Amino acid sequence: MRVAPGKVAPKKVAPETTAARTHRSGNLCIGLLVLAFTETAVAGRPTIYRCGADPAVYSDRPCGAAASLHTSDDSRVTVYEAPPATEQASTPVQKKSARPRLKASRKAAAGHEQRQAKCNKLDQSLRDVRTKMRTGYRVGEGERLKARQRRLTEQRRTEKCR
Repeated sequence: MRVAPGKVAPKKVAPETTAARTHRSGNLCIGLLVLAFTETAVAGRPTIYRCGADPAVYSDRPCGAAASLHTSDDSRVTVYEAPPATEQASTPVQKKSARPRLKASRKAAAGHEQRQAKCNKLDQSLRDVRTKMRTGYRVGEGERLKARQRRLTEQRRTEKCR
């Protein structure tokens, strides 16, 4: 490669690797995060900028020469402060005996069995009606069977039978 007199030949520099770029951009991100958190920590609350007049746009970064610092009116803000924890709230609750739980589970099981028996009875009645509908019958009896089938289906749905 020829270089003109009085000029300096450019140095050959190795191309930047992806890892180096990622490392450099990672450092930049970390620096920006540290800056943002220290600004928030020092001031006690974040800095808010108002950009433009109509419509007003608020940002956490200045958005040009027209950006003005926005101060919020804290007198209109309601803040809830939780009451201090009492010892009564932190004491462990005494466990109840297992006997009432057993009684409750027995009652639930008995209720389930009764419901299941009722559902089985409704299913059997529906099967009987459908069997009868498959055989020959007169018009009046057919209407009565359809009404009974509708009624039984509705009861089955009301009982939430599967």
